[in-house]
Amino acid sequence: GVLALAAGVGAFSGASVAVLPALVMLCAMCALSAYTFSTIARVSAAVGADTYRDAWSRIFGKRSAAFPNAAIIFKTFVGSLAYAIILGDSAASMASLAGAKGLLAAPNAWIGIISAAVLLPLCLLRDLSSLSAGSVIGTCGTAYTALFMAIRCLDRSYAPGGARAELIAPAMRPAFAAAAGPLGGLNLKALVLVSMLATTFLAHYNAPKFYAELATPKRGSKLRSFNVAVAGGFALAAALCGSIMSAGFLTFGSASSGFILNNYATADALAVVARVGIFSSVTFSYPLLFFGLRDGVIGLLRLDGAKEGVHRVATVALLALVNSLACVMK
Repeated sequence: GVLALAAGVGAFSGASVAVLPALVMLCAMCALSAYTFSTIARVSAAVGADTYRDAWSRIFGKRSAAFPNAAIIFKTFVGSLAYAIILGDSAASMASLAGAKGLLAAPNAWIGIISAAVLLPLCLLRDLSSLSAGSVIGTCGTAYTALFMAIRCLDRSYAPGGARAELIAPAMRPAFAAAAGPLGGLNLKALVLVSMLATTFLAHYNAPKFYAELATPKRGSKLRSFNVAVAGGFALAAALCGSIMSAGFLTFGSASSGFILNNYATADALAVVARVGIFSSVTFSYPLLFFGLRDGVIGLLRLDGAKEGVHRVATVALLALVNSLACVMK
């Protein structure tokens, strides 16, 4: 996700100038993702489908529908697993800072608590519009994180000799090097960043559902309104991702962690607030991934997801499976 992008830049270069080609790649991937997202929704609407699997089946036939379905299940399963681990680690870290000890400072305990008290009610929802308020909160949390990281990048408090440089482990301290070639030493390792960006902007399995649930506007076409929303949403995502990627890499260079907030000192008050912001963002993003996973599994097993019993059992079973595995793998 977005918090790994700085590490993606560090994978191919330790030079500050490498952020420029990285931003070009980010904008290109965002534009491509926005276009394909809109295209999937438009084609699905044209064939009368409200799920990715249904659209594929109507266009290419039911025999091959299992292949994209399996890909969606894999992607959303891995994404949900990663989100569960992030939530557990973030909650445990915040609890430790608040003085919690023992079980309440253990990530696995928090994965269980959050799963039962927060994620289960959210994942039982059927209507994506019910998550709109949570999405606003999550976006605000991400925006604050981008602002915090920009402040720390500009005040250079983590640079050698800075006020906070000695508060973090040596392996987490800034590491920069001269560019090994043109464009910041751009090389094939930049494909690591490309793969991260492909995942960062990936929500295409929900495109038909988003379009189907969009209210018909009083003026203009529904497709036009949808495209305006897609353009705005992806542009905002690009701005936030670009800000976080740039600030993180320009602060820590090739030492950027795969979870960039781990580079910041636990005693940094602004970083604590950022962890809360990202926690809220991941919490309300989790159901969007989970919906894709649940719909994919229900479709693959050819069950009737409209039945309340199937919906509830699939939700509880998959949530338990994913988050139990998160406790083992973290």
